Amino acid sequence: MMKKRLLSLALLSLITSCSTLPNPSSVDKLAVSGDANAVLRKSANAQGDPWKKAKLVKVEYSGEWTDIAIRVQPILTDPGFRKSSIETYQPQRERVQQLHFGPMGKKEVVLENRKTRVKRNGVSDTSQETLDSSALVADAYTAFLFGPSWLLERGRDFKLLGDRSLDGENCTLVAGKISPGLGVAKEDHFIAWISQKSGHMLRFQFSLNGFETTRGADVDVVLSDFITTPSGFVFPQQFIEHIQRPIAVKAHEWRMTSLKTE
Repeated sequence: MMKKRLLSLALLSLITSCSTLPNPSSVDKLAVSGDANAVLRKSANAQGDPWKKAKLVKVEYSGEWTDIAIRVQPILTDPGFRKSSIETYQPQRERVQQLHFGPMGKKEVVLENRKTRVKRNGVSDTSQETLDSSALVADAYTAFLFGPSWLLERGRDFKLLGDRSLDGENCTLVAGKISPGLGVAKEDHFIAWISQKSGHMLRFQFSLNGFETTRGADVDVVLSDFITTPSGFVFPQQFIEHIQRPIAVKAHEWRMTSLKTE
C-alpha cells in the first residue's frame, strides 16, 4: 500500500493546479447555525425527503473515468469493474447494494449497517483496500443520490458559508461534518450548495478520509437534470466529479439511465 501511495504522490507532483472552491475541511472555526439546519431541512423537503420516506430506490448508471483519475486512484476508480452499475437502496434497512460492471466482469458490493461485503465475479474479495474503498464509494453515492435528506441523518454541526453562484444560479452554502464519515472514516467534512430557487442540492463537496491514499484530498460533484418521481421524490440524473485538492482535475462523469422507487 505504501508503494501505491508513493506512486499517487509522484503522479500528483507532475501536475500543478489550484482549486477555486472552499475547502470542506477548513471551516471548523465558523459558528454552528440553526439557520443552516433549516436550509438543509427545506432542501430535503424540496426533494421529497427520500432517505426518510422511500422504501426502495433502484437506479442504473453509466459513465466514464478520466485517465488521470484512473492513474492516480486505480483502486478507488476500479475501472475493470466500474463502468456501469445497478444500485439498490433500502433506507429503512440502511442497506446499499451496488452491482458494478466492466471489462473484467461483475463486482457486487453490499453495505449494510456499516458492514461491507464484496464479490468479484462471484468470488469474495476480503482485502482491506477493497473493503475500505468499496464502503467509501457506496456511502458517497448514497450522499449524491439522496442529498440533504441523507445529510440530515448522518451530518452534524451545520454552518452557513454564505452565497455563491453556480452556472448562473444563486446557492446557499452549508458546511458540516459527516459522522461517522464516508466508508470507514470516523469523520468527514462537506459543503452542500443549495439552490435558492429550487431548493435542490446542486453541488456536493466532501473530504475523503475513509481510504488511505485519499486522506487529505477533497472532491466535488455537480448534480443536474433533476427528475421527479410519481411518489414526489426528486433525484439528479447527471453527475460530474472533479478532484479539487491536492490537484484540480476532472475525475468522472456519469448519468442515471433507469430509476424505480417505492
